[in-house]
Amino acid sequence: MSSCPVCGFVSPDDATECGRCHLALGLFDAVREAAGDAASDPQYVRAVSELLTAVEADPASEPSGPEEAVLSSAGRFPSLRPAGRPAAPPPPPAGAVGLPALPPAGDVPILLRQVNDFLQVGRRQGVDLGAFADRVQAAAGARDRDALESLARELFVHLAAVLTEEYDTVVARRNELSALVPTASPDVELEACRAALGMGDLAGAQRRLRHIEQELGDLEDQWATVQILIAECDLMAATIRELGGDPEPALGPLAEGRRLARAGQRSAAEPVLARSAVALWAVLAPRLLAELGRVKDALLRERAAGTEVGPWVHELRGLALELKHRNFAAAIAAYRRLRPLADGPAATLAPGIDDAAAAPPGTPRGST
Repeated sequence: MSSCPVCGFVSPDDATECGRCHLALGLFDAVREAAGDAASDPQYVRAVSELLTAVEADPASEPSGPEEAVLSSAGRFPSLRPAGRPAAPPPPPAGAVGLPALPPAGDVPILLRQVNDFLQVGRRQGVDLGAFADRVQAAAGARDRDALESLARELFVHLAAVLTEEYDTVVARRNELSALVPTASPDVELEACRAALGMGDLAGAQRRLRHIEQELGDLEDQWATVQILIAECDLMAATIRELGGDPEPALGPLAEGRRLARAGQRSAAEPVLARSAVALWAVLAPRLLAELGRVKDALLRERAAGTEVGPWVHELRGLALELKHRNFAAAIAAYRRLRPLADGPAATLAPGIDDAAAAPPGTPRGST
């Protein structure tokens, strides 16, 4: 009987994968080794330290023990296609309706009230309505019904377009979040907002948009760790494929973590996703170490040719430090900056130059 290093489920010896999270049984030992412990560094950390020694770096000057990983905003990770097999999220709310009908015009007092209401909506929305100010003052002073009706129509059309555009932006934000976590409450508000726009209730639509934005912001804050971990796993799966590997044996835990997140079980999803990252790293590490071996050979060649390799060694030292901290996403970003050294003449390159697949500058440290 074998206990899964990701979810703890005990599987029979003749099983091929964990019965709960579907991690391939052949990865159990590799995942345990990749996770390491507080007493010693995992093999991959020791291997990178040896690479540094080979290029006359001094890994002993780096911190010697694993430290707590640092979380940052999930939105700063590179955008990648999902690596797991996530369940389909609920269908997105319908797009905004076409331009709603203008409320019926009335006498001068009613038109004045409409114009003032629209001006108030515009101020709350931060829309510059300065072009209308003089015309409103003149029409109100003269109690010119035709001018007030024209102003009411123009203001309505202008503000309805602004609110409809914001509605579509909020729907897009909801769709991105709903791929990971439940968004039932914002979905109800979005439908109500769409109905308000359809009825021409601009003030009501605006109030609901503010409420929806607050709810989405709260969800993003509450689920930030889940978003970061999923982004880190997607990054590792993409890198495995880039290096000619197959992440499939390690994708079961990621799918399970996504399922738990979609079910709203944040406290259960986070540890599964954190261990999913370790499982994917267990698949990625041998291939990445082979690539770093190519980097080491290139550094030695360039140093022998008299090329200044200090910046590249500095980048490799940074990668080693990230691995010591179990910051896999940041280590991959460092590798992507080093990759051109192994792929082409170092004299024509500088650290940080990479293709479109590279993580952007400032990629945050992941959490495992």
